[in-house]
Amino acid sequence: MKNKFFFSWIAFHAAIFLSFLISLAVSPKFNFGTSLFDILPPDSGLHEVQAADTKLTARTGRAVTILVKADSFELAKGAAEKFYLTYADIDGKLNVDFFDSLSFYVDSDSVAEITAWLHENRFSLLDDETRGLLENGDGFQISEDALASVYGTFNFSDLSYLEEDPFLLSERSLKKLLDGGAVASTNMALRDDVLASENDGAFYVLVRGTVSEKGSSLTGKKSAVKSIYETVKILQKKYRDDGTEVDFVFSGVPFHSYENATSAQRQISVISTVALILIFAMFLLIFRSIVPAIASALAVVFSCAVGFVSVLLFFRGIHVLTFVFGTTLIGTCLDYSIHFFVNWKANLSCDSGEAVRKHIFRGVTLGFASTEICFAALFFAPFPLLKQVSVFLFTGLAASWLSVVALYPLLKMPKNRRGRIFEGNCIASFALTQKFHAAVRVRRLIPALLVIFSLVVIFFNRKDFRVHNNIQELYSMSSEMLQNEITSAKVLNTGSSGWYFILKANSEEELLQKNEELADYIEEIVSKIGFGNFLSVSQFIPSEKKQAQNYTAAKNLLPLADEQYEALGFSDSGFASGHFAQTYEENYRLKENNFVHPADSNLPATIRDAISNLWIGEIDGAFYSCVLPLHLGDPKSEIFFREYAADHDGIFFVNKVKDISSQLDVLSKTMLRMLVIAFVLVIVILLFCYKPAQVLKIAAVPVLVLLVTTSVLVLAKIHISFFPITALVLVFGLGLDYIIYAVEGSGEKSNLTSFAILLSFVTTALSFGALAFSNFPPVCMLGLTVFVGLTTAVLIARN
Repeated sequence: MKNKFFFSWIAFHAAIFLSFLISLAVSPKFNFGTSLFDILPPDSGLHEVQAADTKLTARTGRAVTILVKADSFELAKGAAEKFYLTYADIDGKLNVDFFDSLSFYVDSDSVAEITAWLHENRFSLLDDETRGLLENGDGFQISEDALASVYGTFNFSDLSYLEEDPFLLSERSLKKLLDGGAVASTNMALRDDVLASENDGAFYVLVRGTVSEKGSSLTGKKSAVKSIYETVKILQKKYRDDGTEVDFVFSGVPFHSYENATSAQRQISVISTVALILIFAMFLLIFRSIVPAIASALAVVFSCAVGFVSVLLFFRGIHVLTFVFGTTLIGTCLDYSIHFFVNWKANLSCDSGEAVRKHIFRGVTLGFASTEICFAALFFAPFPLLKQVSVFLFTGLAASWLSVVALYPLLKMPKNRRGRIFEGNCIASFALTQKFHAAVRVRRLIPALLVIFSLVVIFFNRKDFRVHNNIQELYSMSSEMLQNEITSAKVLNTGSSGWYFILKANSEEELLQKNEELADYIEEIVSKIGFGNFLSVSQFIPSEKKQAQNYTAAKNLLPLADEQYEALGFSDSGFASGHFAQTYEENYRLKENNFVHPADSNLPATIRDAISNLWIGEIDGAFYSCVLPLHLGDPKSEIFFREYAADHDGIFFVNKVKDISSQLDVLSKTMLRMLVIAFVLVIVILLFCYKPAQVLKIAAVPVLVLLVTTSVLVLAKIHISFFPITALVLVFGLGLDYIIYAVEGSGEKSNLTSFAILLSFVTTALSFGALAFSNFPPVCMLGLTVFVGLTTAVLIARN
């Protein structure tokens, strides 16, 4: 038997670690997830465009906005410039370790580049107003507007293209882009070659960027956010030393992800470290030997290492919240260790490690099997995070069980063994006496009291006793980060509500036409409600169909060209105005079928940046784009948008908060069904081991635990949602262990079993109880649910 278990331990660990090392040679890269959206399930309504939504989210998820604030524009601009030059030189060459793009200067060269592009495509890129005038025979209006601009006191353009564009078509298109806010899409205005704004007496200068893939790392040297914070800290100190103050306002998913990750990792590290230290000290006090403490600590380390490596092996990455759920292993691994070492120290009928194993084997193995069934149930949820958690816990728990049954029996029995391991410790000694049990006979009333308590809570809070998810409750910003977002929204006023459309088509042309149709519809909505705007690639690049219409409409300017050139004085340049008109017509003819496309490599950098988050491009033979409503976050607009998307093929309206919350509701109910299935499976297994009366007693425990825990959650104003339900699955597996241990330990050694159960609970409480104080809601929900559930389980384990 000894060799069988020992070689099983060797084979199990060798298989996992060797497989992992082999996989490193094939694929050495791993993804460490931290974003809130990484832990959320995909929206089932977006199944058809899930790849496009994922690609879009990846792009927008690396965008950062930095506002530099000071009492004067010059001071704000100077600080912003120093920040920009930390990562890019004057010519715009970037440190690619941190950024894919970084925008600060908006100089005359940028405007000139757009103007040159618009001039090159002046006949096909007409704005809707200009085309309407031409199609209605009002070309003279365009002619008069051009003359007024040329001879007016203020010229919008430098007139360098006047000879080839006497009607200033490119100027009209440029005005439309700038006046409509499509290029900047913020309240910022161009000032001294940068985008700036004044708000509440302070000046803000804008720096925008996209973090590189390398820079997305949250803990390494290449972490862009970490570098940004370090750079800002140095800059602020320099300005303070000079007697001035500058502030930086940060906005964007990378900053929130960094805050999430660092906060969660810090809390997990502190909680786990403190818990392990306290548990280590407690083991030394109880067992009066360093052997149980070291052996238990090593078992925990091995279990966590096996779980971690298994997740990397199967998923090539791991999310930070998987570690949070993984802390379950600390309590569970120690449960097995405690039951072994309590009997190792105090069960005088066991004279060897193998005898101790034989004594506890059935109880520990049944508890192990019931817990593994619950962990395995998580794997079948259609949710990547839960699959990671399932693999982590399942393999880690297997490693823990093998350590107890394979390695612990190899330990030498202690020299000074006592029937009461707490001799000399008055509190613990009293806990193991019959006087203590007589004093707490009232405990038999506990199940009934808990049932009454739960039913009363449910009755008076029956409206809240339902499955409900809201992803906004899963993330609580720090006060500083919240103030940053408030300031950024106030200064920039982009008007984004988090809603957007994803459009799908079989060709680029079809997709652009869909963009135009949707844009026309949104403009109708805007005119109805009197406010709002939007961003669409069609504002920059029309479909070939519309470009052809523009080109045809521009033909109506040809008869007016001779007179226009004469009015502009070109007849005085040595050529008759007819010469210029003829050249104008020739240029027009040359531009026929000269179409512009979103993927063109010669697009101006400003235009390319503007459409980078709108034009998703080709994925698996289909084409995708995004349309973003602005200042249209009211419920009435949402109804209009959902109806439009429902009535048009290839158009999907996305409200991430509402859609994913609804999906979490569905997933939560699925988890409850899995919990019921796991419950049935465990009961079936137990029927082969115990009498029906005992099985009924065991089965009552999870039901009562579920009742009490959900009641406490309702009292704490925590919705019965995905994370508490997932925690209940863990509680179900762990809580069953207590009642199984109690049933197995009944009889002459019941006092030892009672104490082992109590000690197991204390170690688990230390692991999870502190998590309830976390400021990260998912961690808090997990800690509170597990703590309450296991407390309930241990209270009724001996009743």
